[in-house]
Amino acid sequence: MRASIIIVVIIVIGASTAGAWLVFAPRTPVPGQGTASAAGDVFKPPQDYKTSGGQQMKPRW
Repeated sequence: MRASIIIVVIIVIGASTAGAWLVFAPRTPVPGQGTASAAGDVFKPPQDYKTSGGQQMKPRW
């Protein structure tokens, strides 16, 4: 009984420490890695599409 209480207390302390680290950790990226520009480009589609030299579209009717 006493050993299981000690194990539960250790797990709770570890989970609390991990949660506090995730909440209070600095969020600034390290300069020189280029992660800020790569993270912002994930959902931006290209604005210039190549429209010449492709296969012609056939209407579906």
